[in-house]
Amino acid sequence: MKRRIDFFWCVWFFCVVLTAICPAEEMARGVVFEDKNHNLKCDAGERGVPQVMVSNQRDVVLTDERGRYQIPVDDETVIFVTQPAGYSISLSEDNLPLYYYIHQPNGSPAYNYEGVKPTGVLPESVNFPLFKTEEKKSFDVIVFGDPQPFNLRSIHYMRDDILAGLVGTDAAFSIALGDIVSEKLDLYGAYTKHMATIGHPQYTVPGNHDTNIDSADDLHSLETYKSKFGPTYYSMDYGKAHFVIMDSVEFHGTGGNKEKKAWYRGFFGERQLTWLKNDLQFVPKDKIIILCMHIAPYTILSGDPADNVVDSEKLFEILQDREHLLILTGHNHTGEHHFLGTEQGWKGKKPLHEIICITVCGSWWCGPEDERGIPGATQQDGSPNGHYVFHFDGNEFTERFIPASLSPDFQVRVESPGDTLKVSRLKEAQIVANVFDGSERSVVICELDGSRSLYMERKVMKSPYFDELLKNHKETFRSWVNALVSNHIWTAPMPVDLKPGLHTLVIRAKDQFGRTFTGKSIFEVE
Repeated sequence: MKRRIDFFWCVWFFCVVLTAICPAEEMARGVVFEDKNHNLKCDAGERGVPQVMVSNQRDVVLTDERGRYQIPVDDETVIFVTQPAGYSISLSEDNLPLYYYIHQPNGSPAYNYEGVKPTGVLPESVNFPLFKTEEKKSFDVIVFGDPQPFNLRSIHYMRDDILAGLVGTDAAFSIALGDIVSEKLDLYGAYTKHMATIGHPQYTVPGNHDTNIDSADDLHSLETYKSKFGPTYYSMDYGKAHFVIMDSVEFHGTGGNKEKKAWYRGFFGERQLTWLKNDLQFVPKDKIIILCMHIAPYTILSGDPADNVVDSEKLFEILQDREHLLILTGHNHTGEHHFLGTEQGWKGKKPLHEIICITVCGSWWCGPEDERGIPGATQQDGSPNGHYVFHFDGNEFTERFIPASLSPDFQVRVESPGDTLKVSRLKEAQIVANVFDGSERSVVICELDGSRSLYMERKVMKSPYFDELLKNHKETFRSWVNALVSNHIWTAPMPVDLKPGLHTLVIRAKDQFGRTFTGKSIFEVE
């Protein structure tokens, strides 16, 4: 009998010690429910929604048949629900989706810009209301590359240059691909209020200029962003599309040390990639996955880690058995289409389409002003600033770039020759066309004087138009702005037998979706 009692006390003592060393994980519990009366409360008679993904930024669980879930949390966790197809999420007064709960009892570190306030004790039940909706099989999404306002004035540029033309659009929602503002994080309020005027939900991606520059590490570099927009990576479903918002910026701030210089690189990290793997296990293979991030896995601009995601091959490993994929990025202030293959580390069956999107702010809201007093904001690759409309139909998509305050059909600029060309220079002269949204799958033909057709070749080079614009108006651009190489420029040699006089050029560019756009020019041979 004594041996049994001793054994009991030994087991008890071991359990006490083990609990002290390894305390039990705190668990968040709740229900995802259909909120029929839209009061954001789970009332009697309102049923839970089964098979909905809920995450703690690492693990992903599915709700049970009654919509219930439980998931571990620590002292800095964002719990969020992946909006399922056929349902919508409640919105803030600025049309920001409220699909998350921040559990951060101690709040954010003290930074220049306020972060998350202490959230206190975890509620007994963290519930997420959903609203049943009818989704169209085909729908549009507005995509914004880097809005990046520096002050309220540049928010007004964005308002008049782009947003006014989008009021009343029937797009399902919009996504901004990072650099929501330019380090002045107190502009988030004005930015979201202006964006809300479009009239649909607005989703955001964090960029390198959305960071708390006085953060000591990457872990706390997006505290102000998080307090405004929620988790820095998450997912949502709409129709047969699964949208994944990712944080591709690893930022290291000054830590409050004025002698220290902040730096960043393109990086996902193990925790985020583990979450993505857990997320995709519940996504059917026939859905298209749209990955939205700030820094691209690959660019032609440089091999610098600040321009490329250094652990992109780990992302590719997770995605390689998928066939319906699209990557959307910003950051470069140039436009690039890439169909990634083994040379870039992609080993999937089909090339992986990556689009580095032309930005809203173009060349950071600078350049010669137009008659409205708004800077031309031409990008460093010669493209006008603007936005995109992506059209999804099932798991297929088409996209179109819309230049700001210009005709949507303005997709091609004839950049060379200029107004006049001397006969003596015909041998060295080139016809140059900038096809703003062009890719390696575009076919570009030049018609000279209406009777001669010349096939043009794509060439990686700088934009002659922007080079000249920068040279003639240097004082209107920011000091760091330069003409950069572009992969959407086509050239053809000028025929040497042209007679003196006026000549016409018509550039016809057919894109990968079979649409043809034209650019026209008249020049004189002297």
